Amino acid sequence: MSPPASGRADTRETGLTDTRATQETGRADTRESGLAAPVGLPHPLEWPVYDEGVAAKVAELVTLGRTFDYDYGPELAELERSFAERHGRAHALALTSGTAGLLAAYFALGIGPGDEVIVPDLTFFSTASPLFLLGAVPVLCDAGDATGNVAAADVEALVTPRTVAIVVTHLWGHSCDMDALRAVADRRGLALVEDCSHAHGSTYRGRPVGSMGDISIFSVGGRKLISGGMGGMLLTDSEDVFARACLLTNFRHRTDLTIDAVRYKPFLLTGLGGNFRISTPGAVLAQSHLDRLDELVERRVANMSALAAGLAELPGVRPSPIAEGVTMGAWYDGVVEVTPECPFSRDGLVAAGQERGLKVRGPATRPLHVFPLFQGTAPDWSPQVAAAVRAAAAVNDRPFPRSAELFARWMKLPVNFLWEAGSPLVGAYVEAFDDAFSMARTA
Repeated sequence: MSPPASGRADTRETGLTDTRATQETGRADTRESGLAAPVGLPHPLEWPVYDEGVAAKVAELVTLGRTFDYDYGPELAELERSFAERHGRAHALALTSGTAGLLAAYFALGIGPGDEVIVPDLTFFSTASPLFLLGAVPVLCDAGDATGNVAAADVEALVTPRTVAIVVTHLWGHSCDMDALRAVADRRGLALVEDCSHAHGSTYRGRPVGSMGDISIFSVGGRKLISGGMGGMLLTDSEDVFARACLLTNFRHRTDLTIDAVRYKPFLLTGLGGNFRISTPGAVLAQSHLDRLDELVERRVANMSALAAGLAELPGVRPSPIAEGVTMGAWYDGVVEVTPECPFSRDGLVAAGQERGLKVRGPATRPLHVFPLFQGTAPDWSPQVAAAVRAAAAVNDRPFPRSAELFARWMKLPVNFLWEAGSPLVGAYVEAFDDAFSMARTA
């Protein structure tokens, strides 16, 4: 049997290459890391991985010239139906990316110039940056606990008369406290948006992540557990939200085939300016992962749980906590915290691992407050965006100590290589770190 096909994601979303990651996180000298020369450790293909059956389906689509879908063909319909059913939602809209889904969500909610939207400080920047295109102001919320997620009390403290929505990210696949956040949103009359891009297959108190917000967005591309190469998914129970999001991201004939409300009839042929459709091959690739999601989650959870347990035996290495009632799914960018009790700094432990052939580094997802865009560096050629950027810089001119501390301590584990059942990498990584700590004790 030929080896499975593997996609390759854009490094802007998936993180730095190994060489650049070393430059980003720093590299300890041999006195700290314990080894003078790097060694190799065999790894399988990096996720996403596809089997021969889906590769053949995609090849057939290419042969037939069915690489796009301006209508509402069976591949697109199946993917949206499957996603909606799994999460108990009335409507699903497949798009080119999670970023496109977030922009569509904010547009569909009617968010506009001067509106404030509370977003996590610890999240991928696309959770917040589409707001600038609408002239809206992202208000950053510091991490609330060791998971990196926001706390409901911290979110509520940021609500002002200008606030129109709350956005939460289930960071690394760990669900936020959705009951508490839902209560804040309802009490304050705010929309609640879930960014589920890290959390395919995760649950909160028996409910799937993505089933609890007014709108939920998944990335369905890059290194995500469900990946169509490039793709995204918007879920909602609101007919109006679905119709408005569809009109922003599509035009005929998708719009007139799936939007029923008469009030939107004048816009069905032209849409409202966007064209963010997932490709037909992308839909087929994503469907192949969605169909196997329970199996994929089971493998990843087993491997990551075993690796985290092994590393927890090392002094000063603390796996991220998992709250009662939460189950992990994709465990995206799984991290451990390197505390002051560890004989290595975070960067020193990363270097020790890399010198032993391990694919570890600091996480690519960093606090938003460190980026120039969120510090007031504005694109002056776009007055509306520039005004929103400057307004955001003013409202976010405050410290974010918990986010900064966690980011400085976290080390990313090789989640994207742990897709095999009973991965041999688990034991190899634990053994390699044991060796590093042993050398540090004898140095």
